[in-house]
Parts: sequence; structure tokens; C-alpha cells
Amino acid sequence: MRPPDEKEQATTDAERTDGSGSDTDAIARPANDAGDEGETVSRRAFVRAAGATAAAGAVAATGADEATAQAETYRFGGEVAAWQGREPSAIEGQSNPTIELEAGNEYEFWFENLDGQPHNIVIQDGDGNAIAESELVQEQGATGSITFTATPQMTQYICTVHPTTMVGDLEVTGELEGGQGGGLPFESLVLIAGLALAFVSPVLFALFLFSRRGGDGDEATVRR
Repeated sequence: MRPPDEKEQATTDAERTDGSGSDTDAIARPANDAGDEGETVSRRAFVRAAGATAAAGAVAATGADEATAQAETYRFGGEVAAWQGREPSAIEGQSNPTIELEAGNEYEFWFENLDGQPHNIVIQDGDGNAIAESELVQEQGATGSITFTATPQMTQYICTVHPTTMVGDLEVTGELEGGQGGGLPFESLVLIAGLALAFVSPVLFALFLFSRRGGDGDEATVRR
């Protein structure tokens, strides 16, 4: 048997190093497998960490929502003579106590029927319009309640069946976000209108500015 010549030897060596199932590939594969395994472990660790962070965030968000949704509760006893304050301790034992509220905060007014007469609890504005109203409670020991967000328009809580005796004052401090009425000041509306004209027609916008300057000049003349 003759030894292989130089060409045959070169071909054999090339086959061993060309990546087609050669010894070199067999040696390199374990290293690649180890790298893939390390990459898989890293991905798993990342997914677990991300999942834990998301879960913690969800729990925190839920807790914040529950805290925000929880309304401050005032409890009364309802009888023809008057509303009897029960809770919180600041109104306990008082008849028709004045209740202080903060605009924008949520409250619950809860009552128990003490005498078996029909009662409801209604939040009214200064003109006697109902803003929030409970159902009529007619049995002794039965309860009723209303939940509402305080606004500056609220002035009293009342039983509309016995309005002369079961009525108390509400004192609402602060304003709702954006102002009590929720509208924009007149000057802001004028500015918005001017900007709208600038987009629609530069000529109309120029006339608008001229009229504003003319009005300012007239005002200055009157002041003199």
C-alpha cells in the first residue's frame, strides 16, 4: 500500500477542518453548547427578575388604587328629632353636626334608622337641588348610605321627609382641579380664539390683534 501523496494529504486535512462533521467541529461543539446553556440560563434569570418586578409593581399599583378608592365615612343615627352624629369621634353625640369636607375628596354618609320612620339622606346645593341622594329607609335598624365626591356647591345634608329637623350644614374647603366651575377664564378663551384665527386666516388674526390694541388704547384713554 503506497503512502498518500501531498495532494491526497492536503485534501484529507481540509476535510477535517471544513466544518462538515470533522474532528474540529466535534471539539468546538461542546464549547458552543456550553455557551448556549449559559445564554439560556441568563435569559431565564432575566425573565424571572422581570416577572418579579412586574408582580411587585402590580401589587403596589393595586394598593395605591385601593387607598385612593377608599372613601372617608361619616356615620349618623336617623330619627325625626335630628341626625345624631356617631363617627368620627369629632361628631359623636352631636345633633345635626356641621361636617367639614375637602373639595375633590370622596366621602360616604351612612345612617341607621333609629325610630322606624321613613328617612333618607340627601346632599343639596344652596338652591335646594339634590346632588346625591340615598334610598328611603323605613324600618327601624335598617341602614342607608350615599357615596359622593365633595364639590364647593354642596351646602347641606338633609332628610327630605323631615327637612325642618333633620338637616345639617356642609362646609367644603378648596376647589376642584381646574377651578370650581371647571371652565376657563374669559381671557384664556379670548387667547385660544386668537390662536385659532392665526391657523385659519392670518388676515383675520391681524384684524383680531388690531382690535385688541384698539381696545387697550380706548381703555387707556378712559383711565386718563
